[in-house]
Amino acid sequence: MTHDHDKATADGSVHISPRYLAASWPTQHQAHIAAFGTARDWLCRMSAFTLTVTSACGRITMHHDQRAEGRGPHLVITARTSPGAPERWRADIAGNTPVEFLAALATTIADRLEADPDHLIYGIGPAPDLIDLKVDAYRWDHIEDHGLAGFRSRDGHAFMIGRPDCSPAAPLLGDESLVWHIGAVTDEHGALWAISFTHPTPPVVVNSVLSQTLSPEPVTRPATQTISASLAPLVTVRAAQPRSGHGHPPPPDGPPHRPGTPRGR
Repeated sequence: MTHDHDKATADGSVHISPRYLAASWPTQHQAHIAAFGTARDWLCRMSAFTLTVTSACGRITMHHDQRAEGRGPHLVITARTSPGAPERWRADIAGNTPVEFLAALATTIADRLEADPDHLIYGIGPAPDLIDLKVDAYRWDHIEDHGLAGFRSRDGHAFMIGRPDCSPAAPLLGDESLVWHIGAVTDEHGALWAISFTHPTPPVVVNSVLSQTLSPEPVTRPATQTISASLAPLVTVRAAQPRSGHGHPPPPDGPPHRPGTPRGR
């Protein structure tokens, strides 16, 4: 990752914003769900090209297929009422999705499966389950078009589009089952990444990705990681400031440096 060596910090971390352009490689997705499955004591099965992580109850499966990288979703998360039963709902992850978004999604699913499996699988709960969005109107524009609704970032790179059940709009990605499509695009990459959800994915699961996408907070990464040269001009990378021992942040030392642009002298 392009970063500012002149302002390196003790922990060697950097902040990247906007977070929806903090791309991660599919290999990082595979590594994350492998570590996730081990930490959660889920069943992990690996072949030459695939990794499948299944919950102990057999109702949640995370399947990563290297052969699908660059051609569509390479990571598919599926919920079933019981092992071997038909799919109840599904999340498709494609492209260079920020691994932090995948982590939030996987953690939400696992936590809800442990706390209230019926709510996670069937959407059954004591209160109405709603999509809960905190949208900064200065950063996002509301979009509504012939049965589709959602938001687009004002820099034009990120989007979240919802297609309610029985909408007159054409199916998202040509798939009648999809109800949410979230992702980012750039001029050079086209579709940088995307996460799609089918009906009836519980809103608490969808919210985990929507909130990550909408958050104005930067992503924090090790300074040793790399980001593609084509994305560098689109993001701001600055050294993570060390925490003050007295609880007060250190004074700012100037505006953030945008990789690929000259520094002032």
